[in-house]
Amino acid sequence: MTSVRRRALAAAALAMTAGLTLSACGTGFGAQTNKVYQPAVGANARGEVDVLNALLVANADGSATISAGVVNNGDQEQSLSSVTVTTLDDQELEVASTDKPVTLTPDVFNAIGGASDAGRFRVVKGADAGLYVKVTFTFSDSSPVTIEAPVVARTAEYESIGGVNGIAADEAADKAAQAESDAAGAEAEQGPTEQANDQ
Repeated sequence: MTSVRRRALAAAALAMTAGLTLSACGTGFGAQTNKVYQPAVGANARGEVDVLNALLVANADGSATISAGVVNNGDQEQSLSSVTVTTLDDQELEVASTDKPVTLTPDVFNAIGGASDAGRFRVVKGADAGLYVKVTFTFSDSSPVTIEAPVVARTAEYESIGGVNGIAADEAADKAAQAESDAAGAEAEQGPTEQANDQ
C-alpha cells in the first residue's frame, strides 16, 4: 500500500470518526431536546391551577415581592387563600399580604404582585436577590402548589411589580402626598372660619 493511499484512508477514517463524535453531542438523557423549554426567568407548575413565571423581586428595603401568573383550570370559581414561603432548607420566611382576596375565575389569567392591592404578597426579609425559595400557593378548592422560585434584583424589567421602588410604591407615595396636601388645604380653609365663629 502506498503512503498516499494510507494517508487518504487515515484522513477518511478521521473524518468519519469526527462526524460520528460531533453528531452524538445532542443525544443522550441530558440532551437539551429532552428538557422543558422555559423562556422566562420564573418557575412554572401546571395542574388543577397553573402557576406561571413565579419569582420574587427584591426591594430596596430588604423585602421581596412575589410575582406570578395564576390560571384556574377548574370549572368553578375559587380563590387564592394564602401564600407561604420557606428557604430551600425549610426555614419559614414571614409573608405580609393585603386583606383583599384573589378570586380565580376559570380559564382567566390572574397576575399576582402587580400594582393592584389584591394579590400583593411580600416576603418581609430573608429573600435576597440570587437565592431560590420555596413558594406554596394555597387555594380554596384545589391542591396547594409548591414551586422553587428565584429571587431577582429589581431592574427596569420588573418595574411593574409592586413593592418598594416599583410602580405600586410610586403610586402609593403619590396618593399619600396628595392626601397630605388635601388635608393641609382643608385645615387652611377651616382655620379662618373657626376663628370668626369664636369671636
